[in-house]
Amino acid sequence: MWNRFALLACLMTASLHGEKIRIAASDLLADYLRPTLEAYSAENDLSLGFDSIGSLPALDRLRSNEIDMAIIAVPTESEVPRDEFRVYPFAYDVAVIAVNANNPIDEISVGRLGGIYGTSEEYNFTSWADLGLSGWGSRKIKPLSGQEEASISLELFKHTVLTAGGMKPGVVMVKDGEVEAVLEADPASIAIMSRLPNNNTKVKTLMISSTDDAPAYGPTTDNIHFGDYPIRLSFFIVFNPREEERMREIVRVLLDDMVASALEESNIFPLPETVRRKLTIDLDLER
Repeated sequence: MWNRFALLACLMTASLHGEKIRIAASDLLADYLRPTLEAYSAENDLSLGFDSIGSLPALDRLRSNEIDMAIIAVPTESEVPRDEFRVYPFAYDVAVIAVNANNPIDEISVGRLGGIYGTSEEYNFTSWADLGLSGWGSRKIKPLSGQEEASISLELFKHTVLTAGGMKPGVVMVKDGEVEAVLEADPASIAIMSRLPNNNTKVKTLMISSTDDAPAYGPTTDNIHFGDYPIRLSFFIVFNPREEERMREIVRVLLDDMVASALEESNIFPLPETVRRKLTIDLDLER
């Protein structure tokens, strides 16, 4: 990693040495980026201002020229401010749905998830037989939510899946470090998780479809990036088009493997490697 750091340093020194770059990042992922960017700025003798604020305030500060770049969270693609700014995709947060590996279910729709977890939704499922699982009789569904303290995956799940009301009172909140043990011990349980399961032999991740008759997709990097996996929150790099030349090398750093690794360690999904490589090549061609 540090050899790569040195290479990137050579790329950026000529264009950014002595300049101050002001970045505001969504408070949902700023803490995951800060160590890497601060270490990088120290290696390059680069003056870097880095703030953690909400996405809307970051856009306001970008519009008023108080910052040079913003990294924002955008709930839906239609809200990406492409008409105002130069925009690059950056990363994704997701909610993962997991069950015991012996549970015969492999996929489920967003609407049917709402029937398990939500009140006043289109469906109301209380047993696995309601979902057509043969041989499970009247075995009751036991919905869980296993969350890390700083994760927004539960709120993301509510925003994406629940349309008419809140969570059912029977949903049990479980600490992130305990949720897999509960799933392993109880085949009738199902859990919202903020990360992929550690033990994929005893716990499995469900594929999710956007509608009952649509194809279902698992939470792979490609499926998340291309929008096939529906329970996701997108992050974008945005800056003023007139700053393109100055911001190009910062974008290159943000798309590098070292940042992708830091995101993955924090259960944030980076762009697929092939997409990051293509964007980096495009940056080179635009020079």
